[in-house]
Amino acid sequence: MPGLDPNLVSHTLNIELGTKPVVQPRRNFHPEVEKQIKVEIEKLLAAGFIKPIKHPTWLANIVPVKKKTGVIRVCTDYRDLNRACPKDEFPLPNMDILIDSTSGQGMLSFMDGFSGYNQIKMSLKDAEKTAFRTPYGNFYYTVMPFGLKNAGATYQRAMTAVFHDMMGKEVEDYVDDLVVKSETRLGHQEVLRWVLERCRLYGLKMNPKKCAFGVSSGKFLGFQVHQRGIDVDPEKTRALKSLSPPKNPKELKSFMGRLSYIRRFIPGLAAMMSTFTPLLKKGQPYIWSKECQEAYQQVQQLIARLPTMRAPTPGFPLKLYLAATNTAVGALLAQDSREGEESPIYYVSRQLKGAETRYPKTELLCLALVYAAQRLRHYFLAHKVQLVVKSDPVRYLLTRPVLSGRLARWLLQLSEFDIVCTTPKAIRGQAVIDMLALFPEVEESTLSKEVLGELPEVVATVVEEAPWTLYFDGSSTTNGGGAGVVIINPEGQTSALSFKLDFPCTNNVAEYEAFIMGLSTAREMGAERVKIIGDSNLVLSQLQGSFAVKEATLAPYRTAAERLINSFKQVVMEHIPGVTNRYADALATLGSKLSYVQEQPDITVVRRETPVVEAMVQEELLEEDDWRKPLRKEFSGESSIKDLKDYVLIFGELYRRLPGGVLTRCVGMVEARRRLQEVHDVTCSLEPVTSLYRRLQRKGYYWPEMRKQAADVQANCPKCSTVPTTEEAFTVSLAEDWRAPYLAFFVEGALPTDAKLAYKLKKTVKRYFMDGATLYRKGFNGEPLRCLERSEAHQVMREIHAGECGEHQGMKRLYRQLLSFGYYWPTMKKDAHDFVKKCHTCQIHANLSHKPPTLLQDMRTPWPFHTWGLDLIGTIHPPSDGYIWILTATEYFTKWVEAIPLRKATGAAVSNFIREYIVCRFGIPYKMVTDNGTPFVNKQVSSTLNGYGIKHRRSTPYYPQGNGQAEATNKTILRILSKMVYEYKGNWSIHLPDSLWAYRTSPRGATGFSPYSLVYGSDVISPVEITIPTARVSTVNDLEWDAKSCSDWRVLDLEAVDEKRMEAERKMALYHRTTAQAYNRTVKPQAFKQGDLVLKVVEHVRRQISGPSKFAPQWEGPFAVKGVHSSGYYHLISVKEGTLTDPINGKWLKPYYC
Repeated sequence: MPGLDPNLVSHTLNIELGTKPVVQPRRNFHPEVEKQIKVEIEKLLAAGFIKPIKHPTWLANIVPVKKKTGVIRVCTDYRDLNRACPKDEFPLPNMDILIDSTSGQGMLSFMDGFSGYNQIKMSLKDAEKTAFRTPYGNFYYTVMPFGLKNAGATYQRAMTAVFHDMMGKEVEDYVDDLVVKSETRLGHQEVLRWVLERCRLYGLKMNPKKCAFGVSSGKFLGFQVHQRGIDVDPEKTRALKSLSPPKNPKELKSFMGRLSYIRRFIPGLAAMMSTFTPLLKKGQPYIWSKECQEAYQQVQQLIARLPTMRAPTPGFPLKLYLAATNTAVGALLAQDSREGEESPIYYVSRQLKGAETRYPKTELLCLALVYAAQRLRHYFLAHKVQLVVKSDPVRYLLTRPVLSGRLARWLLQLSEFDIVCTTPKAIRGQAVIDMLALFPEVEESTLSKEVLGELPEVVATVVEEAPWTLYFDGSSTTNGGGAGVVIINPEGQTSALSFKLDFPCTNNVAEYEAFIMGLSTAREMGAERVKIIGDSNLVLSQLQGSFAVKEATLAPYRTAAERLINSFKQVVMEHIPGVTNRYADALATLGSKLSYVQEQPDITVVRRETPVVEAMVQEELLEEDDWRKPLRKEFSGESSIKDLKDYVLIFGELYRRLPGGVLTRCVGMVEARRRLQEVHDVTCSLEPVTSLYRRLQRKGYYWPEMRKQAADVQANCPKCSTVPTTEEAFTVSLAEDWRAPYLAFFVEGALPTDAKLAYKLKKTVKRYFMDGATLYRKGFNGEPLRCLERSEAHQVMREIHAGECGEHQGMKRLYRQLLSFGYYWPTMKKDAHDFVKKCHTCQIHANLSHKPPTLLQDMRTPWPFHTWGLDLIGTIHPPSDGYIWILTATEYFTKWVEAIPLRKATGAAVSNFIREYIVCRFGIPYKMVTDNGTPFVNKQVSSTLNGYGIKHRRSTPYYPQGNGQAEATNKTILRILSKMVYEYKGNWSIHLPDSLWAYRTSPRGATGFSPYSLVYGSDVISPVEITIPTARVSTVNDLEWDAKSCSDWRVLDLEAVDEKRMEAERKMALYHRTTAQAYNRTVKPQAFKQGDLVLKVVEHVRRQISGPSKFAPQWEGPFAVKGVHSSGYYHLISVKEGTLTDPINGKWLKPYYC
C-alpha cells in the first residue's frame, strides 16, 4: 500500500536527549500462538510494513491479542519507547463540537481509513527505533504502528493537512473517523466527490467495509447522529441495561466509567453517583446497600428513556437551568427551536467536595452556574445565555457591583460571558422536569435567614436598572454646524436627533453642543444612568479631567456639562474611533449641511440660533464675603486691563487664565470644599501619587486658597501623604507639555527637585523668555520662536502642510517652514517627519517605486517534465489564415517548448492542448503555471487538471514576472518568428514549427544544452549537416545497415542522458545564483505581515492605461494584509468595506502610516 507522501507527513519520535535505549527481555509463547504470529509477520512483510533488522538499539516485545473471531493480532509493547518521547501537543478536536456539527444534516457519509495508522510512513531516522522481537527474528516498522505515544496526534495532523479547507464545512474528522456531511440530500453527491478526489490526490485509502455513503444517520464517536439530533448508540444502551449490579469495586468503576461517557444525556448523574462513591474509598468494605440498589435502578430507568439531544442553533440564545442538592450540583443547557419548542442540548453535574458541602444553598446555585460555564465554555462563548432562575441571590451575584472572596472569583470567571437572568415560565419542558426531579431541594427554596446572613446587603429589589446609551457627534462648516445624538434605552428602543447650529462654531464647540443637548434630552426621557460614547477625545478628556481647557469658547461648555452630569446617578464616558460612530456622525453632518432660506423645512432637524450654554446661564447670587464679588464689580465698572488680565467673564461666569493659557472656573468657598472632597475621594487611591492641586486644576477649578488647602488634605490623608513637587503642582505640568519646567521657573522661580534636571534647566533657560503668558525661545538667527505644546504643534503642522495654502511639501521643507514661521518645540524635526509620513493625501499621490521588493525567486524544478508554464501571445496582427493567438508551453527543466496557433483563445482549446501536446507526449506533470487570464481560469481547464491530478499555480494579476519562464520563452519565440517572416515572407503560422525547431535545437544559456538533447539524449541532425556532411553524419551513413551498432550508440546516448541532465541542473543553479546576485542588488526589501496596513497601486497604473483624470491618485487604500505567501504575493482586505481583494504582488504595495 503506497500510503501518504512522507513530504506531507511522517511520524517522528523526538526521543529526549540523554535517554538510554531499552532492550526488553525475550518472552516465550505457546507453539500454537507462535504459528499464528508467523502468519501475521508474513502478512506484514508482504505488505511492506516491516523489514528485518540487525543490531537494534531499541527492542520491544510483541503482545499477541486474541480477537473475538479467535484470530491473533500482533501488538507491540512500546511502553519504554513511549516514556522516552515527549507528548505531541497537536490539538485534537473537541468531541462535543464535532458531534454537534455532524447532527442536523440532510445526508451523511461515514468513512474509515484502511489500516489507518499504517498509511503514514515512519521517519527514516526513527524507523529502526520501532524494532521488535519475535520467535522468527527482529523486525522494525517502516510505517507508523499502533501503540506509539503520539500516533494519534500525527494522524490528526495528516488529516488536517489533507482536509484543511473542508474541516468544519463539508468534513468532520477525529483521528481516523471521517464524516462527510451536507445540509441537503441533493448536494451530497457533489460534496462526496470533492472529498474522494482529495483522498485520491493525497493517496489516502479508505476501508470500503467500514464506509457508509449517503445515509441519514450513523454512528460517530460512540453516538448516533441524525437530522433530528443526537442519540446514544443503541448497542451501548443495551449493554448497560443488560448489566447486573456490580459485585466488587472493579465492576463498579467499569459501570461508572460507561455512564460517564454518556453523561450528556443523563440529568443529575453526579447526584446518583454520589451514592456509589463511598464504596470506592480505600479501606471501605464493599457493601451493596438498599440505597445503592435504588440508585442503580434509578439509573437503569433513565437509561431506558434517554432523551434526544440536539446541537444549538447559531444566532439564538441558550437557556440555562440550575439545580443543587446537599451532595451535587447540576445544570441543563437548552434552546428554543424555530417552532418555539424547548429542546435539551447538554446535562452537566458534579459531586460536591470538601467544604463545598457546607456552602449555603444560594452559593450552591452559584457554584452550579460557575461549573456549567467551565464545562460548557465553548457554548457560552458562542451564544447569549439566558439564566432561568427565580432565586434572587443568583441575580444578586450577577448584578452586584462589589464582591469579595469566593463570590468575587466566581464573578470574575463569569465576566467574559453574555449571561442575562430571566424568570422561569410556568410550563416547563420534559428535560427540565427530569432534572428538577433529581434536585428537589433547591428549586422550591426561598431567601431564608441563612441566606440573608450570608448576603446582608440583599434587599427586595437587587437588580439595578440597566444604563441608557448615548452616542454624540458634532460637525462644523463655514456656515455653522450640526450636532447628532442617538439615545438607546435599556429596552433597545432608539431615538435619533439632529440639530442645526445656525451660528459660527468650531468643531469642538459642535461636539460640546451635541454632548449637552443629548444628555439634556436623556434626562427629560427619564434616564438616571447613562453611558456616553463619542469620538471627540478632547471633549471627553476635558470632562474626565485629563485635559485642561485653554479656549475661552469651551470653558462655559465644560461648566454646563459638569453641572448636567452631576444631575445623574451614574455617568460613564467612553471614547471610540470615528469609524464606529457613524450613526451620530451622519446626523451631525445632516444638520451642518442644511441651510434655511425662508421657512424651516418640514424635517426632523432642530434648528438652534444660539449656543446651548446661553440658554443654560444661571446668574449666581454671591455673598458679601465671596472673594469673587470685587472682581465682578470691576468687570462692570472702570478697571484697567492690567488688573484683570488674569480673569475673564464668559456668559456671566468668572474664569481665571493661568500661565500657559489654561482656563479654570472660579468657584465659591462652599463649592470649593465640596469639589476638594470629591476630587480627593476619587484620586487618593490612584498610583502613582500625584498632586491634588494639579488634579483640581485639570478638572478646571480655582479659588485663592486652593494650593494650600489641597496640600493640607493630602498631608492628612494616610494614602496620599507624599508631598508633591513644585513642578507637579504647577498648572500645566502635564506629562505631555514640555514647557512646564520653564513656565514654573519664570512664573514662580521654581526649579526641579532633581539636581541633574535643575542643572539642565539653568543651562537651557537662558534661551527662553516670556511675553505675558506666552513662552518664547531665541532662535540662532535672533528671531523669537513661539513655544508650542503638542496640540498646537499638530494644528500648525496641519495648516502649513495641508491647509488652504499648504503645498503638501516634504519632511525637510516642512521643518524649515516651521522654523521660518517662528515656531519651536523640542521634537519638531521628528514630528514633521512623522506628520508627512502619515499624511493620507501624500501617500496616495506618491510616486511608484520601480525597485523590486523581494529577492529573485528560484523557479528550478527537481526533474524533467515536472513543471510547465503556459502563456498566450496575441492578439497578433495581421492574422495568419485566421490565427491571431499563439498558445505556448515551456518545460522548466529542459526548456522544451510546445506551441500551436489559435483562432480563439478558449478554455476548450487550452484544455485540448494540455491533453494532446503535454500529457500524451511527455506524461502527467506535477504542476502548471499560468496567469489569471480567462482562457486559463475556467471550468474546462480546471476539470482537465483535476482529472490528471495536476496542480495549478496562478501568478498574481498584472505581474507577468510571476510566470517568468513562459514570458521569457514568448520573447524568444517572437524574435525568431519575426525574423523568419521577414526573411522568407508568408504567413507567420507556416513558420511557427520552424521557429520551434530553431528554439529546441539551440543551447540555452541557463542549462548550456539544447532542449532537444536534454529530452532525447543526443543532439538533433540539422539540415546543414545533410548538405555538407559532418563527421558524425558520415559515420552514421557508413553504419546505417549495421542495426546492432546503431542500437549500441543509442544505448550509450541514453546512458549519458542522466549525467547530461545533472550537468544542466548544476549550470542552472550557477546561472540562477549569478542572475540572483545581479537582481538582488536592485532589491529594496519590503515585506508585510498579517494585519499590516498598506496602499496598493490603482488598477489603471498597473495596467498602464489612461486614468480617469490627470489629478487621480496613484495609490488607493488603506487595506489590511489578510494573507502572506512566501512567493511574494498577498491577500488584502479593505479597511472601509471589509471586502477581500484579488491576490496582488508585493511590488504593487507600500506601507500605509496613520
